Amino acid sequence: MTVDYRDDRLTPIRTIVTKYFVYPLQYTVDLPFRLSKFSKEFFSNHNELSAANRELRALVGVYAARDQKYYSIARENQRLRSQLGATPAVREKFTLTEILSVSSNPFSKNVVINKGSDDGIFIGQVALAGNNIYGQAESVTPNSAVIMQLTDVKHAIHVRNTRTGQGALAVGTGKINRLELKHVETSMDIQTGDRFVSSGLGQLFPPDFPVAEVDSVAYNPGDSFMRVEARSLSDFSKTREILMIWREDYSASAENLEGKALKVEE
Repeated sequence: MTVDYRDDRLTPIRTIVTKYFVYPLQYTVDLPFRLSKFSKEFFSNHNELSAANRELRALVGVYAARDQKYYSIARENQRLRSQLGATPAVREKFTLTEILSVSSNPFSKNVVINKGSDDGIFIGQVALAGNNIYGQAESVTPNSAVIMQLTDVKHAIHVRNTRTGQGALAVGTGKINRLELKHVETSMDIQTGDRFVSSGLGQLFPPDFPVAEVDSVAYNPGDSFMRVEARSLSDFSKTREILMIWREDYSASAENLEGKALKVEE
């Protein structure tokens, strides 16, 4: 040890001994601990995945049961419509898209999505965020599309108060998550907290999809209309995926829709 301390000539020998004798011994001694740690992590991850899998299976079962119930209701509704000679109910299709970019123009509230005309997207098509109205397609290319948000100052949509059934026009303010309800007469019953859904007027936006919730109601004596401010139920600052929706028979009327796009709800 004294020679090794004062002279480095034994360094190669020490290196060889450490590499071929000491390290294998250390590895062998440490092996049970390593195996125990690996087994613990493996079975822990396995248990977590198994639990998540069981939850997903249960969820699938619940949704399957609900789907069967809705299917039965739809068949009964179709049979009743047939007996009454009513017009068949309109069915919708959906396609999920992702937001690629957000407009940097402070006066324009729109985003670009990763699907376009090659995927069936068309001008005026309605966009959803979850089950809330998000906006509609303003322009389309083969591989992408520009979606105008509800809050854009050029956007407007007919809405209906879920509490009273009275209608109004929700227009964009240019501010994030902010809308204004127009054509609200002073005689109308409207309160803070009232929720408005799409009315379906114009046959572009599907009916009964959530749009906005009233934040404030104000008016001046002598005015014919109230000033109603509302919060959009779609959170445009957090949405990353958009669901595009269209009528099942849209191909037969796409030209008419394209001609009325972004104007039908004004």
